[in-house]
Amino acid sequence: MKVAFLSYSLAIIAFFAATSLSAKELLLSHSPHPVMNNILIPMLQDVYGELGFNLTLQEAEGARVIKLMNEGLVDGDVARLEPILSHLESAVAVAKLDTIQVILLCRKDISCDEDVLLNPKLRVLVPTVDATLTLLTNDILAKRYFNNDWESIIAMFNAGKVDYLLWIESRLIPPLALSNANRSDTNIGPFGLYHILHNNHQYLAEPIANMLKQRLAQLELTSATPL
Repeated sequence: MKVAFLSYSLAIIAFFAATSLSAKELLLSHSPHPVMNNILIPMLQDVYGELGFNLTLQEAEGARVIKLMNEGLVDGDVARLEPILSHLESAVAVAKLDTIQVILLCRKDISCDEDVLLNPKLRVLVPTVDATLTLLTNDILAKRYFNNDWESIIAMFNAGKVDYLLWIESRLIPPLALSNANRSDTNIGPFGLYHILHNNHQYLAEPIANMLKQRLAQLELTSATPL
């Protein structure tokens, strides 16, 4: 009986060891935006896991991602805005995950329209230090200042310490619950948000794209269902 139990135990250990050894590792870069940690990273871990891949994650801002991807130092990126794709020499856009539109939020007691962004006497908070969105807001004449601590930004806005704030809207990002804000459209965007793989893994693009399409459709269905 002891011999049989020992043989069974060794077989189980061997199985898990073989499974661990056979699992392939992929290194993906990502931005620190909450939608990455809350939605997209878990979704990609699930999708790649079904194909036998483990994901290792490395936080990196836009300019760094271009260098990492072009030098083959990462296997892909969780999600990047469309304008960055033209700077990637060895990457394929696997799937469009979302569409991003930049909007302007203003305190309720002040003027709120696109002219705000053309007034060099005003200051507008841009909620990132990422080079991508910094580049996309270069045409703004108002003084820009940057902060990527989203909780701090919302707290400052609610406390009346921020007059003007650029924000991004999409179907994956819940709208901000601000009672003291007006909203105005801008001409910044819309931009696609894409999952990216290095060309070395291009063979994965089609199956990953199909699986992500299913997950995103399910996510939309769940979001549309009343609680």
